[in-house]
Amino acid sequence: MSDELFREVDEEVRQDRFQNLWKRYGIYLVIVFVVIVGATVAFVLWRDAQGSARQADSARFLEAVVAEQTERNAAIDQLREIAREGTPGYRFLASLREAALLADGGETGEAVIVFDAVAADEDFEPVYRDIARLLAVAHGMQNMSQGEVEERLAGLGADDSPFRITAREFLAVAAIRGGNPDRAAELLRANIADNEVSRAAQARAGELLATLDR
Repeated sequence: MSDELFREVDEEVRQDRFQNLWKRYGIYLVIVFVVIVGATVAFVLWRDAQGSARQADSARFLEAVVAEQTERNAAIDQLREIAREGTPGYRFLASLREAALLADGGETGEAVIVFDAVAADEDFEPVYRDIARLLAVAHGMQNMSQGEVEERLAGLGADDSPFRITAREFLAVAAIRGGNPDRAAELLRANIADNEVSRAAQARAGELLATLDR
């Protein structure tokens, strides 16, 4: 009986350490990385788009961004219109901006729906759809089970994925929250051993791993 009690206390302590670490580092550090990647991809798409159509979409997009400050709902409507009818680069960027506005307004579920729509849109290249998958998890993880996160990020944690570092971190956090420390430890060790992982990401992985005592 006492051994069981000690195990329960130990597990609670580990969960508290994990929660404190995640609050300190913040999931939004990873979101920033993904958004930067998304913006870079969008820029490439703009460059490759037809000139006249791109200029028209650029003007409409800038109008929507300006309108965000005073007419949020109108801005969202305009971004949705661009996402339906614009050139590929601006369709992608408008969707990201719409989702960001929804998330900033506390409408996280609606933001995830927008990211999911991009991820499911076969008119976009796989890399852009993968970015949307990551952003959906980044914004909605608090309301997702481990299984949902695993399903959404299937394949993104593989060694040949350009998004493997971020995906593994998300997957590890989901595994910890889902009570699967062995799976989390496997993912965190993969990030620590990855030659392309930044020192900051390695440090995060090391501290999270320490909370698991694995």
